[in-house]
This record gives sequence, structure tokens and C-alpha cells, in this order.
Amino acid sequence: MQLRILSGDDVRKAVDMPAAIGAMETAFAALSSGEATVPVRLSLETEHGATLFMPAHLRKEGLAGVKVASVNPGNTKLKLPVIQAVVLALDPVTGSVLALMDGTWLTALRTGAVGGSAAKLLAREDASVVALFGAGIQARTQLEAVRCVRPVTEVR
Repeated sequence: MQLRILSGDDVRKAVDMPAAIGAMETAFAALSSGEATVPVRLSLETEHGATLFMPAHLRKEGLAGVKVASVNPGNTKLKLPVIQAVVLALDPVTGSVLALMDGTWLTALRTGAVGGSAAKLLAREDASVVALFGAGIQARTQLEAVRCVRPVTEVR
């Protein structure tokens, strides 16, 4: 078995926002129908931040994985992302690690995709004004996602 290693650039090239929105809709439907197992995340708190462990299993798709994300607010002083992550893709039958992915971009993409999915379901079809709180990567991916599902003409 060969372990695939995907960099942040590899992940950016592989998944765009419309695909991420569709994936989140599929994941939420699987969770709602009981086809997905998503245990409560485990948090390891330190004096500098927290590390979060988030496993998931999609039975029907034969997928399993775990994301490990660190949230360290002091990283801005070091010119590092506040949120950094890796994702392990696992074979649910054997437990073998299939891939190790940079999860920093994937985390921002997923967060934006959830917002885009929510806007698609909850916002009026002609909604065109978006209000953003913050200016970081998550704000940017939220805006990108809403632009995928609504005719945005103004950002506040």
C-alpha cells in the first residue's frame, strides 16, 4: 500500500468551492440519515491554544478519517496561520492510512462551504448583500461560498 501525501497546493487544485459545498451537503445528509458517524471532537488545551481531534466515518461511501487541527491565536505574531491542520484518510476495513493531507486550506474551505450551503438553503434567492465579520481566511472562504450560491453585489 502506498501512502499519498497531499500538500496544501495539491488540495487547492483538487477541490473547488462548488465541489466543497456539494460535499458538505452530502455529508450533512449522511449525518442526518444515520449513515455517518461523527463522534464529539476531543480537545487538548494548552497554554498557547488547543489541538482538536475530529474523527468521522461515512459507511455508504466507505470513507473514514480524522482531522487534527491546532488553534493557536499567538501564531499571528509568528506569521503562521492561527488554525493549522492535517487530515488522515483511512481505510475503514483495514485501518490503513491511505493519505495524509494538509488540512489548513481544507479547514477554511470546509468552513466556507458550510456557510455557502446554509445560504443556499436559508437566504432568499435574490439576496445580494453579504455582511462579514473579520477579514481572515474564513471570512474570505465564506464570501467565496456565498458568491457560488447567491448573486452577491455588495459586501459589508
